[in-house]
Amino acid sequence: MLGTFVQIQAFGSNADELEDAVEAAFLPIAQVHQLMSFHDPESEVSRMNRDASHKGVSVHPWTWRVLKSAQEFSRNTDGIFDITMAGQLVKWNYLPRYGARYGGGSWRDIILEATGRVRFRRPLLIDFGGIAKGFAVDRAVEVLKRNRVTGGIVNGGGDLRVFGSASQLVHLRHPAEPKRAAGGVRLRERAIATSGVYFARTKNRGRYVSPMLDGRTGRAACDLISVTVGAANCMTADALTKVVFALREQAAPLLARYSADALLLEQGGGPSWMFDPTCETSRET
Repeated sequence: MLGTFVQIQAFGSNADELEDAVEAAFLPIAQVHQLMSFHDPESEVSRMNRDASHKGVSVHPWTWRVLKSAQEFSRNTDGIFDITMAGQLVKWNYLPRYGARYGGGSWRDIILEATGRVRFRRPLLIDFGGIAKGFAVDRAVEVLKRNRVTGGIVNGGGDLRVFGSASQLVHLRHPAEPKRAAGGVRLRERAIATSGVYFARTKNRGRYVSPMLDGRTGRAACDLISVTVGAANCMTADALTKVVFALREQAAPLLARYSADALLLEQGGGPSWMFDPTCETSRET
């Protein structure tokens, strides 16, 4: 689901109850996939991309919630985070075409109406790839907690959240050698998300380009680097990885605003931490 493998672990004393809780926790992840997948021509994202530039499109409250959060991230980052970069990703074959135009505009052209409908001021394409996985992980954690699970881990392809009293060690890929671990972070009641360009597969003017775009310029990150962000919830961590890619060390004030921290890994250099001492992430390298 969500274009990746999703893994859920639950800890407790009653095996049958844990099994039921895990099964229930997969349901919101499947629902987010159904609502927000760019790859599914029947999803709400695809319906908005087809229709919202010429009429209002009614969407599920979760889709509305993610759109509103995406706009807040765009506003707070001066447009670095922008879900309307999908047209560029289609052009570079990171996203399927489905006969859609590339689109233009920006996050400012998305209108959220009070009736739960969405309109676009002009034709554009949106993609929730930078935020929906984190949102789905958070919804799964909510279900586990409602089912009286005292601790667990939900991992959606690197978007990961740990809850409960026990801490968990999470290993991070090395950007130059993705099959090798570069170190790890120990988490307790914390979420992390990692984004990297080590799997970039598209060339532009002879250079490999990544799907990590700066919404202000439309340019892709080309350096071999990965960014891991720790935050209180996975949606925030997921969105902020794209911002740290663009801003690097200049992202420190924004991370502090969200009580988040970050680890940058680059080829030929050691890890670079932007660390908030009030956060619950500890480092093991």
